[in-house]
Amino acid sequence: MRVLLLGSGGREHALAWKIAASPLFTALYIAPGNPGTALFGENVECDILDPAAVTELTRRLQIDLLVVGGEAPLAAGVADAVRYDYPACAVFGPGKVGAELEWSKAYAKDFMQKYGLPTAEYRCFATAAEARAYLITAPLPVVVKADGLAQGKGVVIAKTRAEALVAPDHMPVEGQVIVEEYLVGREASVFVLTDGQRCHVLPATEDHKQLYDGDTGPNTGGMGAYSPVAYWSTKLQAESETIALRTLAGLKAEGVDYRGVIFLGLMVTASGIKLLEFNARFGDPECQVLMVKLASDILPYLHGAARGELPPDPLEWSQAHVALVVACGGGYPEAPSRGLPITGIAEAEAAGSLVFHAGTAVSDGRLVTNGGRILNVVDSGETLALALDKAYNGLKFISFPGMHYRRDIGRRKDG
Repeated sequence: MRVLLLGSGGREHALAWKIAASPLFTALYIAPGNPGTALFGENVECDILDPAAVTELTRRLQIDLLVVGGEAPLAAGVADAVRYDYPACAVFGPGKVGAELEWSKAYAKDFMQKYGLPTAEYRCFATAAEARAYLITAPLPVVVKADGLAQGKGVVIAKTRAEALVAPDHMPVEGQVIVEEYLVGREASVFVLTDGQRCHVLPATEDHKQLYDGDTGPNTGGMGAYSPVAYWSTKLQAESETIALRTLAGLKAEGVDYRGVIFLGLMVTASGIKLLEFNARFGDPECQVLMVKLASDILPYLHGAARGELPPDPLEWSQAHVALVVACGGGYPEAPSRGLPITGIAEAEAAGSLVFHAGTAVSDGRLVTNGGRILNVVDSGETLALALDKAYNGLKFISFPGMHYRRDIGRRKDG
């Protein structure tokens, strides 16, 4: 099978690593990829936000399966274009209408309400000024969200009136502003593989969004993750499966043939699970954790979902605990790190760690920083504590100017 994977981050490195392990693949191309993905396939140049360019690339390379890694190409309609103009290629990823679950938070909240999915109370405002007027008297704390794609950074948890009133004017993307009830609990990430008719609900992971230890500082795209989740029970799994099935039923009712993965961002509260948000693709860094934990061959499931023929057998998972820690640049999340030398990856890998490239490049023959989140260090063990100890040991070998990482991934005191 000839596979084209779109993206250049840690998620794509992990997917390339897993796809390349499949006995079914014959060729793997990654557009644009990164130095890590180049170890498992051929990186190719392409404007992945241009549907016509991606379609032409799939045709030229005679691709059997297109896997869309990130949200921006989905929102640009890349999946639709390839399905329509090059039907010989199966596409893992929803069309633009299905991906609206992610690229419009306002649409997603209305969808949740329409199809009886448990979620926080909310209000949508057309302008920042309207949202600000409401926030003058809104109960605190309060959650303020951007409507459009914001790479995981369009959320402000305002604990004071001053924070609430400035939040609408500091959204990273223009558009509607959503103001939500603040929920108390633990967040979990659950991914649903679907072919539009059937689905498999994957094991829960826990992500750490805020930049600094103790869940402080600005929201990021994710500073670390782990699985299994200690507090996750069979009851919570059943609740998440109910949400997945209701979501799929809602998409069918809307006439959406959704083939790919649906991310359920969940809050486990005292009164049960509440759905915070959808994503229309694998999350990053949760995907990396899941790919390491996955014992099954991923390719039949990606290809089956894309063709509307998801394998009926559930995926098999290692019993090991898997932990990931993100090493980011000093200016993250406000500013990327570019061109700074990276050392120590070979030593970390020799010590047993997996290192996925997230924001790297090669310049003058040396590996350098090229993004906000630079590297993901992943390890597994019989216990979460052992997996974490190994990951942090691997990080000791890695260095680049301004390198920052959280020291408390997987170590929240409440579970």
